[in-house]
Amino acid sequence: MTHRIAFANEEFDGQFGRTLQAAAVGAADLGEAYATATAIGGRYDTQRWYTEWLARAESVSEMAERAHVGGHLATAHQAYLRAAEYYRQAYFYLRSDLDDQRLHNAYHAHCRTFGHAMELLPHTSSPIVADEVAIPYAADPARTDTARTDIHAWLFRPAADTARPRPTIVMPCGYDSTAESGWGYAQGALARGYNVLSVEGPGQGAALIVDRIFFRPDYEAVLPQILDWLVTAPGVDTDRIVAVGRSFAGYLIPRGVAGEPRVAAMVCDPAETDMGAKIPSGWKGRLAAPLMTTLRKVSRERADFFGGRMACHGIDDIGAYLDELKTFTLGDRAAAISCPTFIVESPGDPVGGQGRMLFDALTVEIKELFAPDAGTGIEGHCGGLGQRVWDSVVFDWLDDVLARTTSTASTIGGRR
Repeated sequence: MTHRIAFANEEFDGQFGRTLQAAAVGAADLGEAYATATAIGGRYDTQRWYTEWLARAESVSEMAERAHVGGHLATAHQAYLRAAEYYRQAYFYLRSDLDDQRLHNAYHAHCRTFGHAMELLPHTSSPIVADEVAIPYAADPARTDTARTDIHAWLFRPAADTARPRPTIVMPCGYDSTAESGWGYAQGALARGYNVLSVEGPGQGAALIVDRIFFRPDYEAVLPQILDWLVTAPGVDTDRIVAVGRSFAGYLIPRGVAGEPRVAAMVCDPAETDMGAKIPSGWKGRLAAPLMTTLRKVSRERADFFGGRMACHGIDDIGAYLDELKTFTLGDRAAAISCPTFIVESPGDPVGGQGRMLFDALTVEIKELFAPDAGTGIEGHCGGLGQRVWDSVVFDWLDDVLARTTSTASTIGGRR
């Protein structure tokens, strides 16, 4: 039996669950979230979704501004943080058209309110330092004549002794998230003394919406550029860099980590080794694109499903999109992954199912495939609402692995 949180529609309900995840770390409010869901109603109506989430975001943003002017800085911080989440929800179903001004307005409001929340962190009891950063990126880093741009990221660090070298997580976004929305996922790591770099890349956040840089399958050309910047950042223990790939980054991270010696450990949830694996072959495969094209024309939900994804690739044709997905494959690169690896295979994750494939292909000594029972609370995409349970399992494993590998390195002249 499928359980719903607030919406009868599975798509709306899944997206609403992300706001409940945010609420668990103070980046949304349960009362505001459920009141907005009630106002949206039971039908799949993306215009209503946009209107109600935008109204909520603007109301909470105004609350933050009044509190800020009035000197109630903790209240302002909290309200700005909630507004950022609500703006993200407002533009979620507008991503099919990258020229839609409503998308741009809500996206920039999402970034602006989050930035205000981070500016006010010193006026709260939160033990976190947050820095917005720009990481140099070139489409072809091997060529000096290639045009360069910056990719957007936030570096979150425990506030105590920021110069102290700490284990650091590099965490790329998924298919539709932003560096700002990585705040929620970062909390479990920050509480355990890790730094977290929540980073966008091609096809994500500002790179997509502002710069029109689309997804690329060869993340091994992207991750090293991120690491080049990260190893120069303050307070980063370069012997303890961890790559965490959640959602679509469960493809990006294994692809990027293969052959990259600077990564000490890797976590994937879920592991996505072949994005085209679910596309049927033979005559069924030949019918897939025409069938999906027809469904896109007659179903608003299917149009939104494909439109938002295709826009990330700079594609507006389903046949071309399916062909593109087939290029997003790890292939035989798993053998080049040299770090301890933890793979999460959550029950009910609609894009899961390839964790065993990656696990079997890995040649590293330390590897674990964690497939929890739904009764643990970890269920659905990236563990769904069970984020604190997820944190305890994943970070306990990471703590143990990093302690072991660091101890081993110190005996052969490495740095503790």
